[in-house]
Parts: sequence; C-alpha cells; structure tokens
Amino acid sequence: MWWRKKNPETIKDQMITYLQEKYGEEFLPIAFESSGFAYSYSTLWAYPKKGTRADRFEVRGSKTKRGYEFSDGYFGIFIKPKYEELLSSFVREIYKDFKLYVKLDEGVWSDELNKTSKIEEIHSKDKLFGTDNVIFVNESSTQGVDDEQGIREIAERMMEHKMVGEVSLYIVFNDKFDTIDLRALNATPSEEKKLYPRYHKFIMVTPDLKIEGDEED
Repeated sequence: MWWRKKNPETIKDQMITYLQEKYGEEFLPIAFESSGFAYSYSTLWAYPKKGTRADRFEVRGSKTKRGYEFSDGYFGIFIKPKYEELLSSFVREIYKDFKLYVKLDEGVWSDELNKTSKIEEIHSKDKLFGTDNVIFVNESSTQGVDDEQGIREIAERMMEHKMVGEVSLYIVFNDKFDTIDLRALNATPSEEKKLYPRYHKFIMVTPDLKIEGDEED
C-alpha cells in the first residue's frame, strides 16, 4: 500500500537518484531524517560532489498515492553564479568600483526549477524564490550619482528580469573599501562612522514585482 513506510536507505537512495537525474551531477549525502511526528516529510541534507559541505542543501520527500515526490534547495546553489553575474552587470552600469554579496533564501524550491531554468523564469515557477543582496561601493565611484537614484535603478533592472529580493547599498570611504566585507554589517555605531560617509540605502523587489523601501534607515 502507498502509505506503508519505506526503508530509510531506500528513500535516501531515491533522493540521490532524483538529484542526479534532475541536475546531471553527482551528490553526496550528509544526514537523513525519516518522516515522523514532527514532520510529514523525510529530509536529506546533501552537497554536490564537485563542491564542499559548505554547499549543503535540503531535499524533501513526501508520500503520495503516486509514490514519493521530491523537492530540493539545490537550484539556489546551481543558479547563484549566473544570478551574481547578472546582478553585477546591473550594478556596473552605475558604479565602477563595488563589491557584491548575494545570499539566496534557504529552503526547497518548486520542482519546476531545474538546470534548464533561466533567471527570468524563476518568478513564474516559484514566487517565493528570493535573495538578500549587499553592495559596498567605493565613495569615489559615486560622483554625480544620487544614492537613492542609484539603488532604485538597480531595483528597476531586477524587476525587468523578475528578480525578487532585497538590496542594501553601503557607500564606503575610499581608504576603507579594499578591506570591507560582510563582517562590516556587525560594526558598532562608532565603527560605522569610520566606514561610511552617510546612511546606507535599502530597497526591495517584492514577490508581486513592486519596488518598496528606498528610504534612509
């Protein structure tokens, strides 16, 4: 019967096979947890053989009358380099000297998202797919560019490509730019005064493809 519980090793093997067929890559398991009282689905944590454990992602398997159905979070890791490249091209249209950090939301995505999916198609297949993007810009690259206008132009380009997510724009003092990285987000107020000549800007493209939040913090 369809409701009978399968052997955990069998489910895990099916999950690995599902990934390999979907993405055309090899994957290695890290941990597996069968469905039970807490969750109605089985969970496998895995990573691509060509990567490292830092690239781990979640795979879920749920029992249905048709058998097991799977969904996974690898698409975010798979598409991230292309996503960064496209978003960088938008930023480069406005600022010459910048550092971009892209973080994709965690979780599992629609099974319609696979290795053939284009960035412009993501939104139509999974409206919950989003990113958290941080941009550090060398102050010398901002001459003649209003911060609010700059970040809005980036958001507008994202919206054109149906890219949902948040963007935080930090203008950095010239002499601090070479060493700036994400650790600066944990800076104290007194440390921030030494890093940034003015308040950072925030904007987002919402799941309904609207632009919101380009105001000073």
